[in-house]
Parts: sequence; C-alpha cells; structure tokens
Amino acid sequence: MIHAAPRLASIPWGYLMAGALLLATLLTLGLDIVLWSGQRFRPPPVSFIQGQLIYFAEMAMAVAYALMGWLLASRLPRNAIGWLFLATGLAMAAQMSSTFLVQQVHEAFRPVDTPVLLWAWAGSTLHLPATVVLLVYVFLLFPDGRYLSRSWRPAGWAALGGAALVCFTVGLAPEGLQWFPSLPNPLAAPPWLRPALPVTNLIGLALLVAGIVAATTSMVARYRRSASVERAQLRWIAIAVLLLTAAGVPFVLARYALALSYDSGELMLGIAIAAGSFLPVAAAIAILRHRLYDIDLILNRALVYIPLTAILGGLYTGGVAFAQRLFVAVTGDRSDAAIVITTLVIASAFTPVRNWLQTFVDARFKPVSSDAHSRHSPIDELSERVAQLEQRLDASLGQAKQD
Repeated sequence: MIHAAPRLASIPWGYLMAGALLLATLLTLGLDIVLWSGQRFRPPPVSFIQGQLIYFAEMAMAVAYALMGWLLASRLPRNAIGWLFLATGLAMAAQMSSTFLVQQVHEAFRPVDTPVLLWAWAGSTLHLPATVVLLVYVFLLFPDGRYLSRSWRPAGWAALGGAALVCFTVGLAPEGLQWFPSLPNPLAAPPWLRPALPVTNLIGLALLVAGIVAATTSMVARYRRSASVERAQLRWIAIAVLLLTAAGVPFVLARYALALSYDSGELMLGIAIAAGSFLPVAAAIAILRHRLYDIDLILNRALVYIPLTAILGGLYTGGVAFAQRLFVAVTGDRSDAAIVITTLVIASAFTPVRNWLQTFVDARFKPVSSDAHSRHSPIDELSERVAQLEQRLDASLGQAKQD
C-alpha cells in the first residue's frame, strides 16, 4: 500500500502553492462564467463545438482536476501527480477564457485586439497538445510519481517531442487558427516554409500517439506487476487510462489529421471529455475505497462538506427570498425577522443534512477491507485454476509415460 509521508505532507510550500493554483483555477472559471453569462451563454465561434453542453462539461472537468490536484499536491508536494492534475485544470480554465474573449469580440463587431488575438493563438495552438502531454505523464508516473522503470522514459519524451511538432505546425498554419477558423493567424508561416508543415505534422502526430500508447502500456504493466493491495488501488486508474486512450487518440487524429464535419468532431470531443473526466473520479474511488495515499478521510470530508455548503447556501438564499415575500404579502413591508427565522431554520437543518450526506458518502465509498484486498479477482482465480489443471495434466501424463 502506498502511504503518505508525514514529513513531506507537513511542508508549507506544498499547501501554499497548491492552494494558489486551485484559487487561480476557480477565479479563472469564475471569469469564464461572467464573460459567458454576458453573452447569454451562446456557443462561441469555435470549430467542433456547436452547443453549450461541451463547455459545461469542460468546466466540471477543470474543477475535478483542480480539486484532486490540490488534494494530492498539498498532501504529497513531492509527488508530481498532484501538480500535473492542477496544471491540467488551470490549462482548461485558461483556454476557455480565450474562447469567451473571442466570442465577446465577435459580438462587438470590432477588430480583434492584438492581446486577445495572441491569447486565442496560444489557446488554439498549445492547449490540446499540452493537455495530452500532461496526461501522458500522469499515465507514466501514477501513483508514486516515479517511472515503472527507466526504460519508460522515452514514452514521455516522444509525447513531448510530438506535441512540440504539432504545436509548431498548427501555430504556423496559414489557413487561420485551428480552433477559431474565423480569426487570422498572426504568426502564419512564410511561403517558403509552408510545404514542410504537413511533414512535421505527420511526424509530430506519430510521436504523440506513440507516447500515448506507450504510457498506457506502462500503466497496464504497472497494474499487472503490482501485489493484491496495490492492484486494487490501481484497478480504477487503469480502467480510466484505457478509456481515455481509446477516446482521446481518435479525437487527436481527427483534430489534426482528418477533415471531419463539426457534428462528428463535437461527438468525438464529447466522448473524449467524458473519458477524461473519469480519471480524477477514478483517483477519488481509489483513495476512498482502497486507501490510496492514506488520505481517504480528507476526501470523505470534502465530499460531505462541499455539497453541504452548497445545499445550505441554496436553502438560505431561497428561504430568505420566500420569507421576505411572505412578510410583504402579510404585513405589506419587509422585515429583518425573515433573515433571523431563515437562519434558525438553516441552523436546525445543518446536522440532519450533514448526517444524511455522511451516510450517503459512506455507503457508496466504504473502504474495502484488507480481507477483500487479499482475495483475488474472478479473473485471477480463473487463471490460478487453469494453472492448477495444467499442472495436474502434466503430472498425469508423466505418470502415464512411466507406467
């Protein structure tokens, strides 16, 4: 079992940096919501995305990665996994900011300012390849922040080199910005360099996909080599990695190598986002059910008190509004008594709601006992029985030959 080292967990800089990155992500998402609400939540002019659902899913995904990253980085600051999760969440939030700024410019019917155009260029060019690289290193380093062996290091370098070549190609494309086709590319390649761009794009994609596949293989190999307890901890992560690879590789190829319709591209992007969102969920399940990192109590409390705060806050806001309307209807005037009564009601509801949430979380994320860890999965039991039958058959054949 992988344990958290108290000596590392007590280092202040981990809490400070992780908290700062989490706060930056949440503030950026808040800015995104403000910008988008000012646009009445209309779909921005982005290729492959025609509806609002994708953006809500991306926001939820950014929050999931940021929260899980904060939990891991603040507890284990020298483990790279938490920082990779935090960087993924922040990158997604920042990319959406460029999207909504571009939408604001389009609605104002004015030329795009240079800072907005450069930010749009950065989001269109760097976001997807950089996110892929971050996830590749999560695949390679999860859960202890170390490679399975030194022989897996080239997988990370392949993904990094491939992403750099893809960014080089997309960043210099003369046709316009990859994700914002209505905007010109401020860094378009000169005519003499353009014939080389398809070649560099092909080489970059090949290296990037090879890195993803190798990193996925590393996670599968880590799972197969682990003991029973570690295998139980890694099972959900391995499933999430396989799902993300199966959904992500086709989308990356479609985005940079194929000419798909927007409807098909949006469907593939939605599937990739759903698969990517499962990775922090799988980490949460491994922590809560199988005591990965021994921080299950912290996450358990977070799953109780974060919804508790949201529920009570919503009840308080709605209760105050209802009570004020009731006082106006009865007395013809507003009264501070509405706030006092609502506060008392919410205070009395605190304990019952908390207990219900605690029971709900405990029932669905109850840690698996050590006895359950020691038992093999049905596949392992079947493999052992097949091996026993083979041994008995070999023994019977050997005895028959002797007779």
